[in-house]
Amino acid sequence: MKKCVVTLMSFVLVSNVLTAQVPSTSPLIEGTKLLNYEKNKSALAFFKEAFDKNQKDGETIFWYGQALLSIDGAGLPTAENIKKAKELYQSSLQAMGNDPWLLIGSSHIQLLEGANINLIKQNIEVAITTTLVTKGKAKGKPNPEIINAIGRIFSETPTGVGDHRYAIDKINETISAYETIVPSPLNASLFIYKGINFLELGGEFGGDAVTAFTEASNRDPKNAYAYYKIGKIYQSQNNKESFDEYFKKSLDADVNFPLTYFANYLYYADVNTDIAKQNLDSYLKLADKDPALDIFNADYLFRAGQYDASLEKAKALEASIGVAALPRLGVLLAYNYDRKGDSTQAKTYIEQFLKVSPADQIVSADYDLAVKVISRFTGNQVALAALLEKAIAADTIKVNKLKYYKLGYEMLEKAGMYADELKWYINYAALRNMKDEVYYYKMASIALNAKNGPTATIVSKEYIAAFPDKPNGYSFNVKGARLIDTANNTGMLLEAVNTQNQFLLKDITKYKQTIVNNYYTLMDYYSQLKQFDQAIVFCDKVLELIPGEAQTISIKEKFTKNFEIMKKMQGGTKPAADSTSSKKG
Repeated sequence: MKKCVVTLMSFVLVSNVLTAQVPSTSPLIEGTKLLNYEKNKSALAFFKEAFDKNQKDGETIFWYGQALLSIDGAGLPTAENIKKAKELYQSSLQAMGNDPWLLIGSSHIQLLEGANINLIKQNIEVAITTTLVTKGKAKGKPNPEIINAIGRIFSETPTGVGDHRYAIDKINETISAYETIVPSPLNASLFIYKGINFLELGGEFGGDAVTAFTEASNRDPKNAYAYYKIGKIYQSQNNKESFDEYFKKSLDADVNFPLTYFANYLYYADVNTDIAKQNLDSYLKLADKDPALDIFNADYLFRAGQYDASLEKAKALEASIGVAALPRLGVLLAYNYDRKGDSTQAKTYIEQFLKVSPADQIVSADYDLAVKVISRFTGNQVALAALLEKAIAADTIKVNKLKYYKLGYEMLEKAGMYADELKWYINYAALRNMKDEVYYYKMASIALNAKNGPTATIVSKEYIAAFPDKPNGYSFNVKGARLIDTANNTGMLLEAVNTQNQFLLKDITKYKQTIVNNYYTLMDYYSQLKQFDQAIVFCDKVLELIPGEAQTISIKEKFTKNFEIMKKMQGGTKPAADSTSSKKG
């Protein structure tokens, strides 16, 4: 089934989880169960033996190809695995013609290779049509096993590839076709594939997925995977009460189901290392024996704070297996070196991992580490921003996208790259879609740091309108106006200062100094216009707040003198402003 992404604090493994169940009468049931339990090497051996005994059976060949694609158990199939499965399906098609099972298997390869989805659907429709039931109560209805296989191949492709809704529709059509037949011939896997394809459509379809998995468990109460999958959904929501309930049901259904132990390990690794170790030991006991699984012991040591021991085991794995064969080993090495203070080595390993890994193999914790480590070295902000843009484009989960945007704008802020930070925060805010006080404060602050007066004033005015009783909007509005009206002669700064004063004068004691500063700004504005009588008004306002303030008295004398000179030049008789007239202003 779709490979599940599991985070180990910051370390992640992507695992192959489920393959379709076939009816209990099928001789292939044991092999599909091995794939269910992620015993992929054992499953490959099983299907290879079945294939050697019967090389003309399309169903056997289909599952043998699925085992080939699953053998590494690490995310999407490798290019080598795809090549092997493709050769198997193509050679079998040449020998057997358009066998429906082989058409579906070949469609899986085409999905992975990015072929035209409409052409893929044409082949699938041929497979469905040629396998319609020909007798009995189900005459003319789709073959459930063929629909199972179709559900599987779409569930095995990443989000955004193929057409998961198409797979869901085919499954729903089959369910509807058999709803009046009792007992139903539909097995649990049909509903499991439906649930997984719903998850591939996005997190908002989690409820539909739970409904599908629940129906699978109703049809087969011993289906450990159905309970496990519900538990994983609740675990992603950090709903411990619910995921505990379903993980327990999973193990009650089959105490030897390994994935639940591994899921518990991942949760408890950061909560209780003793419980984590018990679950890890159970998982390793039940999983296929593979030296590569020793990476989890190295991970456990890291989580337990035994960095030297973890690093030693990880380096041993690097020497025996290699980072190329076990890419996430590089992530673990990077974490260990980071904890030991070796930023250079940490940077080398995380950069190499990000360079060679496909987007679906990289999770948010990897980007966290990359930003943390690489930003310690000067001049890497542009490259890191490009990396985060790649993460945003690849991820379908809103909370992860928000996290990447936040990593980006915080990184750019630390580097003093405020104009770039503003662009990132605008995108972050658009996705967040919540204009609360945090939004207004942050947006205006960044715009001011970026010397972007227009944006600062627009946001500040919205801030004032939304939160008229908060002082920051008025302050940001004045600062933004200063960036635009640098000479204080357009009236823009005048308007901003007057608006702020209307708010500040409600509490003169608290805001006295800011009010005084604003009066000086108004003095400057009117003096530039040679409206000295108005400038004198604001001198008097300052003297009301700070009686006898020498500088203001001196400025007032200058304005008064200039006003008298202008009055004489104009032959006017308008008296100079005094403290009485200023109070009226």
